[in-house]
Amino acid sequence: MVDQDRAEIIRRIKKTQENIGITIGITVIIILLFYFFTYAQLATAGWIGLLWTEGFTSLLLVLVLFRLGPIAFFLARLWLGKRAAYREVMSSITRADLSDS
Repeated sequence: MVDQDRAEIIRRIKKTQENIGITIGITVIIILLFYFFTYAQLATAGWIGLLWTEGFTSLLLVLVLFRLGPIAFFLARLWLGKRAAYREVMSSITRADLSDS
């Protein structure tokens, strides 16, 4: 594989990883905003079980936000690793190879 082709594939992988991260981040933020505006309603209505569920899942969602990079890389690797053009590159790179440092 030519270095230029490899660089182009890595650029596409990086772009896909960024798009997956943005999509997950926006989705998590929307869910957390929904939770924020429904906590008081659930407490007032006496639905304690659902309130505890929202509290627990909100903690998990915050953890997802803190680990967004590795999660996005894992999903990009799952999605692009099945394609023949990306298979060789995906098997040889790590998340550190895609960083801008």
